[in-house]
Amino acid sequence: MTRGLLPLPLFAPDIEQDAFAPAGEPEQTASQGWIKAVWVERQGTLLHPTPLGEAGEVLSLNLARGCMHRCAFCSVRAAPNFPGRLPLHIYADTPERVALELASKRQKPRAVFISPSTDPFPPHLESQTETVRVVRVLARFGIQAWLMTRGFIRPAVMDALSALREHAKITIGLTTLDRRLQRVLEPLTASPRLRLRQIGQLKERGIRVQVAMEPLIPGVTDTRENIVAVFDALSALGIRHVSASYLFLRPAIRDNLLEAMRQHGLADTVSEEFAAGPLLTAPGLAAARYLPRARRQRGYAALMALAAARGIAVGITGMTNPDFPTVRAPSPELTPRQRLLPLFLEQNRPRRRI
Repeated sequence: MTRGLLPLPLFAPDIEQDAFAPAGEPEQTASQGWIKAVWVERQGTLLHPTPLGEAGEVLSLNLARGCMHRCAFCSVRAAPNFPGRLPLHIYADTPERVALELASKRQKPRAVFISPSTDPFPPHLESQTETVRVVRVLARFGIQAWLMTRGFIRPAVMDALSALREHAKITIGLTTLDRRLQRVLEPLTASPRLRLRQIGQLKERGIRVQVAMEPLIPGVTDTRENIVAVFDALSALGIRHVSASYLFLRPAIRDNLLEAMRQHGLADTVSEEFAAGPLLTAPGLAAARYLPRARRQRGYAALMALAAARGIAVGITGMTNPDFPTVRAPSPELTPRQRLLPLFLEQNRPRRRI
């Protein structure tokens, strides 16, 4: 049953007014103040397997269909069944149904990833409240909630998560501190300044927080200037580990990204970097075009070197580097040279392409 369209506040009055201001989409500007979402019923089971951890150890749960952040590089937005622009489809009665599913399971998962196909903290108060309700349900069963966001976590939601700090782990996605570039790549996400502030707030409240420098876009966000600015800011906040992964392309992702990159004059740069890249598959992911393996290795090596100089360790995301050997986050005690060694150990090992 559809509950109908809900007018929801786009931003709280105590945050910066341009936190979600998009580029070139006046009908969705923050000054408008209201957007719509629709509650919809969902059929079938809610919890699904993921390639994270051992079988059944980490499950996934989607809270909605669609996403308001409109990131140019988003693989979900490029999916054939993506609902497009407005409204956001929020699934009704998720906390209650999750509780019933968990109660019926003999073996409970260690963690649930919320929510792989849409940001759990979009600019919708009721959607964010629903996220907290689900985290509370998982906490009752002793299950960790893993959340990744590029959005603004509302103050009341942050307070609620503080009470659930033992059961929540939040990853903040960060691509750049350049406000103009961020508006091109991630039009309706929280600003870089606001995300940095949130990282500090999460740490202060004792909520486990991680940072993902994803996706790295060749010639755009993997430049020395961009990386140094991000690492300097994260180091000042006491962040000592980040995960990283380069962008991959499918036709629709490529179209969305190049359209955005033309605004920044970098469309040709991105196209050329991927021209000779392999087509690969990964567990849980459809085939996609990746950067040449050697190009990714050089990029990760440069990233690790810059991070090491600031006391930060970098872990390479294995799921989005299916042709890499398993690379674990290096120990902070290792020298910069030792940190970079795993990237080169199997550089010439042949990998199967499809």
